[in-house]
Amino acid sequence: MYKYHNENTMFVREVRIVVSNLDRSIDFYTNMLGLSVIKKEGNEAYLGVDGKNVLLVLKEVKNAKPAKNNIGLYHFAFLLDSRSALAQILNHLIEKEYSLTGLSDHGISEAIYLQDPDNNGIEIAVDRYDEEGNVYKLNHFGPKRIDLHDLFKHLPKEKFNKLPKNTIIGHLHLHVNNIEEAKRFFVEGLGFEIQFDYRGLAVFVSTRGYHHHIGFNIWNGKDAKRRDDLQAGLESYVISVPKEELAKIKLRLNNLGYEVNEVDNKLELFDVNQDKLILEAVF
Repeated sequence: MYKYHNENTMFVREVRIVVSNLDRSIDFYTNMLGLSVIKKEGNEAYLGVDGKNVLLVLKEVKNAKPAKNNIGLYHFAFLLDSRSALAQILNHLIEKEYSLTGLSDHGISEAIYLQDPDNNGIEIAVDRYDEEGNVYKLNHFGPKRIDLHDLFKHLPKEKFNKLPKNTIIGHLHLHVNNIEEAKRFFVEGLGFEIQFDYRGLAVFVSTRGYHHHIGFNIWNGKDAKRRDDLQAGLESYVISVPKEELAKIKLRLNNLGYEVNEVDNKLELFDVNQDKLILEAVF
């Protein structure tokens, strides 16, 4: 899976979300989903799978309202490396009787969907590859249900404890209220390539031919608003960018009218939803 998430690609490396109760969310993401706390500072907790690389930051806003029908986060996806890992965590969630919102076979991938205690959307997925190690192309819309009988043939004997240490953020999927402006930002500005445009309602973009590093849709409606400050949801995200692309991206975004601040080897700005985006060369 690192073929599409490396120093030569742009991909979402880290997501920061607002939660209403930090201890409750830490318990969910560690005991239910198998992440580990890397550090905890004040009202924030930094979580990952290998003890050093942060995938998810939880920011507590006391008594924040649940996420609901806003622009911003639709879901972020934890990407696993095998069907056995997917079968293992699915079996764990079933044993814990945790409510799921979907079990989908997209052709390109198989995915589990659920919400955290604050209604933030989560996907847990595994990609499909051809004989040459390339992911399948996203060329249609409308998933099937996962073949559970076949998936559970890959269920390991060991009980679920933690997510695999090579788990990464596979993609980020956003709600927007202007699909054309979102295409302008992510394609013309950042430089992602459109892989699939579903009737102008949902668009999936990536680099290096991946099915999608970013998805965005208008399913919450063109009148959807950004969450208020006392509401759960997406606050910011980090995209890893090849070093040689940073200056080009800054120029393109400036030409499109976006204000970009340069800090060390990072670019900081606000995306089409006014959520903070950090572009960082980390390799």
